[in-house]
Amino acid sequence: MRPGREIDTRIAREVFGHEVWATNKVVHEKAGEIKRPLRNYTKEMEWAWEVAQKMRISLLPVGQYDWFAFAAGLEGWESPQHFAEFLQAGSFESCGAAVGPSAPMVICEAALRAVEKQRAEKAPKLAAVPDQATLQ
Repeated sequence: MRPGREIDTRIAREVFGHEVWATNKVVHEKAGEIKRPLRNYTKEMEWAWEVAQKMRISLLPVGQYDWFAFAAGLEGWESPQHFAEFLQAGSFESCGAAVGPSAPMVICEAALRAVEKQRAEKAPKLAAVPDQATLQ
């Protein structure tokens, strides 16, 4: 994923539930009754932090210049120990994670991955179709 308007639009729609449209090559979002230019969620930490707060994303520095963002549910953790226990348990079905040099971008990437996984969990499961050998 690359930072930019496409991902910013997905964040506005999929994370915040905002209406998004373009007028005269300017992209706007509607948050409640407030209409404004689309925020640069993937480039500006000020706006990415709103994503991190909404999705309860943990952001950690890794290596010398990279960031690790991890979204694992909207309840958060009571303490660092609970976070470590969650990681040890390895139950990441509805989690989103990303690593990269841009903190705003990895926050947005982790948020979108978590939203996609949560949406997939809620989707109705299709029943397996029996093969011909089973029917005979």
